[in-house]
Amino acid sequence: MTGTTRAAAPRVFFYFLRHFHKIDGIMAQALANEDLTSGQYTVLSALKRFEPCTSAELARRQNMTAQSMGEYLSALEAKGLVERNYQNGNRRNLFVTRTEKGLAMQERCDRAVLAAEEAYLARLPAEERDQFVTNLTRLYQK
Repeated sequence: MTGTTRAAAPRVFFYFLRHFHKIDGIMAQALANEDLTSGQYTVLSALKRFEPCTSAELARRQNMTAQSMGEYLSALEAKGLVERNYQNGNRRNLFVTRTEKGLAMQERCDRAVLAAEEAYLARLPAEERDQFVTNLTRLYQK
């Protein structure tokens, strides 16, 4: 590929951004019945891996600002999906966990998002899907 040909073609990051917006819309549709945004679902999913943790820890792990994470957690708390409590007598940090309602919501949303993801990836031949996911994972790693 020549420099001029490459410059005329859309940039790889442009494709990533377009896919991000498309995927965000697909996730919004998948989550619409649960009254949950894709961002809120992402935070619930992170809690599935990291709870109990503080809001600050969760923000760092998700590459978010503490303020953004606080807003997500406040919305999830208002819906009864997460709670913040002190643990082991540590009065300096509030630890975030999913509630029973949050756990049930997580399971339903995981099924809906998995179905949407499978439908999206179905456009690729089966033998290419695994390699595609492997390559995305490699690109994401630091």
